[in-house]
Amino acid sequence: MNRRNFLYLVGAFGASVCIRAALGADDPLKLRVAVRSPWMANQVALTSDGKLFLGLPRYASEKPTPSIARRAADGKLAPFPGNAWNDWRPGNDGRDAFVYLNSVHIFSDDTLWCVDQGTLSPGIFPGVNATLHPDAQKLVQLDARTGAVLQVLRFDRDVLPPGAQMNDLRFHKQMLYISDSGLGGIIVHDIRTGRTVRRLSGNPVVMAARTAEIPAVLAHVKGGKTFTPPNSDLIEITADGKWLYWAAPTGPLYRLETRFLNDLNLSDDELVLHVEHVFDNNFAGGCAMDSRGNIYFSETVTNHITVLASSGQTATLVSDSRLIRPDGAFISNDRVLYIPVKHPLDDGTNLAQFVTYSISLPQMLGAIALGNAVNGA
Repeated sequence: MNRRNFLYLVGAFGASVCIRAALGADDPLKLRVAVRSPWMANQVALTSDGKLFLGLPRYASEKPTPSIARRAADGKLAPFPGNAWNDWRPGNDGRDAFVYLNSVHIFSDDTLWCVDQGTLSPGIFPGVNATLHPDAQKLVQLDARTGAVLQVLRFDRDVLPPGAQMNDLRFHKQMLYISDSGLGGIIVHDIRTGRTVRRLSGNPVVMAARTAEIPAVLAHVKGGKTFTPPNSDLIEITADGKWLYWAAPTGPLYRLETRFLNDLNLSDDELVLHVEHVFDNNFAGGCAMDSRGNIYFSETVTNHITVLASSGQTATLVSDSRLIRPDGAFISNDRVLYIPVKHPLDDGTNLAQFVTYSISLPQMLGAIALGNAVNGA
């Protein structure tokens, strides 16, 4: 099961359960509603001056969705960039439009980077992939103010062999690191030179367990059977660019010094000797990292945001029944953690709404000092 099929399953389960959010509940960390969306969001990103963007995966054929939405000054959402990039329809080849946007992220230059997997689940969109161009899988950099396309990166079959699915990305200076949750692997791209290499492809350290126990949140969907989760999915890099971290949603979390990852003189067999097992995380849909190297896991079934400190200590940042299947979190310049939730909110209006929450980060979480945003500078 790839990430897209998994996302659909959890979406299907969420739509089948009616849970009313306790918006008036006391919360010492002041979990706030940052934005409400009529479309399911799995990613959120903000510019340094607070422009908020949502990444919107195409998860159901009967629920049309743009791929990106931007929050306006009045708080309303509108498709972004508002042209053909958001107007893909079945039958189009997808080369110059967003087909399945899996991630959006903003780095130090305040531009918006988008990961388009360029395929759709055959079980949800039967026959569509036969009409899609191989170049539909791509990275797109957008001007966050105007929506202008700044560049599109497409990779050949050596980098993206059949079955590869780019999932998420992180920058440090000119180096771009991309997780592949399809076949499992880390893609390294040098923006300055254009050099791209695929590392650790199919190695056990980038693979999820062949089968895993169904989380309780999915039991109604799969009837207690087992499933194969996505491979290397979550990805983060430390503020100094020294360590790259990654994990499948089911874990474990690994890390590797980028000096080894960037060394083309090392074969994958040699490279894997430098990979470190870090942590056996709970099932997580997404994560974020701060400047002190703390990782914030959006746990799928616990309603927790769990912080893993670089020391190995863990603590719960927030535990709240509203955090039903949280996904790709983002830390803004003003130290606010934004968390999109993939479960629709029942607000009594019969209009499905999806909520992205926010939490202002304290300076300390117990004995763990929390840091600032990591922007890849």
